[in-house]
Amino acid sequence: MLDKRYYEGYEGEGEVKVWSEENGNQDGIVIWIGFFDTILEGCFSQEFQKNGIIECYFNQDGFYDNRWEMKYPNIVLKELKSFNEKLLYKIDEEIIKESKEVIEQLIFFINIAIKNERIIYVEYN
Repeated sequence: MLDKRYYEGYEGEGEVKVWSEENGNQDGIVIWIGFFDTILEGCFSQEFQKNGIIECYFNQDGFYDNRWEMKYPNIVLKELKSFNEKLLYKIDEEIIKESKEVIEQLIFFINIAIKNERIIYVEYN
């Protein structure tokens, strides 16, 4: 089942889906692009690791082009845990608060997927 609470109220705007599949069923989270961009901006480092989600963000490829397979979820976990709101260009307390909630949900989801040996995908629409 896809958790869409972080996209509700933003329908029609960009969305990012992070999910895995099992027996044809999708399990994951759908996120408003505003939250997702805030997260990636707050995790950005000039020394980003190859094959992580920050590399996709920096190069504007991977999940921006089509479905991206998260081959190294441990790199992405490390990147998400590095979120620092002081890196943000624009500060909106409510968006930062919800973005931190999204990070917690993503970390939880990714850890469960790793434990269950599921492939994780990310896609921007």
